[in-house]
Amino acid sequence: MRIDNARHWKLEAQPMPSDRIQQDLEQRAQQQIREGRLPAATPYRTWGGHGSNEPCALCDVVIRSDEVEYEIETMEAPGRRQYRFHFLCHDAWQNACAQVT
Repeated sequence: MRIDNARHWKLEAQPMPSDRIQQDLEQRAQQQIREGRLPAATPYRTWGGHGSNEPCALCDVVIRSDEVEYEIETMEAPGRRQYRFHFLCHDAWQNACAQVT
């Protein structure tokens, strides 16, 4: 909040840090979709569970066993392919997919 004087004040809207993180993840997902590193299509199957100590397909950070992991399976040529995501990364990827289609 910025106060110009005692009678008038102006609220300067800025994204919250979590909003900025989400925006950064969505931009990264859009770029990886354009580069063909992530699919843009609806997955064949999606499930969640405990992290597998494998890297996230979007951010490349390991998804620890005490974190939630979303795993998707796609039917890409020549066969099925699996991708693992953190919760926020999966959400960002879904939002990026919606913008592409």
